[in-house]
Amino acid sequence: MRIALYNLTTTTKIGGVESFVWDLARELAQRGHAVDIFGGVGQRREPAPGVRVFTFPFVSRRFWQSFPFLRRAYAEAKLLERLTMAIPALPTLIRGHYQIIHLQKPYDLAPALLARRLSGAKVILGCHGEDFYRGDRWLAGRVDAAVSCSRFNAQTVARRYGFTPTVVFNGIDTGMFQPQPPDSTFRERLGLPADAPLLLFVGRLQPWKGVETAIRALPHIPRAILLIAGDGEDRSRLAAIAAELGLSARVRFLGSVPRWQLPGLYASVDLLVATSYASETFGIGPVEAQACGLPVVATRFGGFPEVVADGQTGLLVPPRDPVALAAAINTLLADPNRRAAMAAAAPVWAAQFAWPAVVDRIEAVYRSVLEPVSAFAANERGS
Repeated sequence: MRIALYNLTTTTKIGGVESFVWDLARELAQRGHAVDIFGGVGQRREPAPGVRVFTFPFVSRRFWQSFPFLRRAYAEAKLLERLTMAIPALPTLIRGHYQIIHLQKPYDLAPALLARRLSGAKVILGCHGEDFYRGDRWLAGRVDAAVSCSRFNAQTVARRYGFTPTVVFNGIDTGMFQPQPPDSTFRERLGLPADAPLLLFVGRLQPWKGVETAIRALPHIPRAILLIAGDGEDRSRLAAIAAELGLSARVRFLGSVPRWQLPGLYASVDLLVATSYASETFGIGPVEAQACGLPVVATRFGGFPEVVADGQTGLLVPPRDPVALAAAINTLLADPNRRAAMAAAAPVWAAQFAWPAVVDRIEAVYRSVLEPVSAFAANERGS
């Protein structure tokens, strides 16, 4: 198949959706498909063999939000950002003779559907969140198929668009994310006490990620240190909260950590905390941590209940509740045997998210929209 993976931010930022596109491109190319990534001009990343990358200029959403009437119109600003990339990208998208154009955001529906009309490609809408805007219902109803990263997200999309996408969980590289011995020099390098329980948060620092809840839980967790791997707009506010509570020595900001370093990080801490209370449709961090044998304490929100086996590979707690979060963490820290059993079960559970299984499901969706055409062509030849 000739496949275009179209998503502006794939080449401009680091995040769950972006990693999904890069990894999906690699896996599809390894299966013999011709895969092209379409993204915005930005960070360059070396693609996998067999994958081509096309980047196009765009006008940032920050520019559009500088206009008073768009200052709080987040969806409309993102839509305009995407449409400005579509103008230079469309000729390449049309001339590529793609069989599949796979989107990751509904903001790209209009250019993809136009490319379909002019080239015959089939359009697959990938759903990862709640990126809705005025007019999207009319466009979404015209796609050939849709996939969603969790049942939670599929239900959200169904309420908006009136159809239920096929659930295809995001994938992880179980060759990279697997159990390994802890780094014996880790605590010394970071100046951490030898006996302090280590909690880890991994992700972008946005308010809705709930890291504030983890910080406010620390007073209820004796001696624990919270390591924060990630960066973002909320970092300064979180640092101020830690200082206000007298917890600066127990909250360590590690900054952005490259993916290849995460398995070693997971191996060197006691628990992962995942504290989102909005916009969390899957949870790639908890899945990767479990694949490495690290138990997780996560909020019972969004896609987390689908990726964390409550009571088997971790515990689920109410969102935005520091006391409940602390109680769950203390329960596991006080019971090494239970924590060890969860650590052993976690990689087995996480195997369902391995890329081979995920790509099998995505290929099945691609074939489902192409085979009716193939069958029609075969009937025409036979007549």
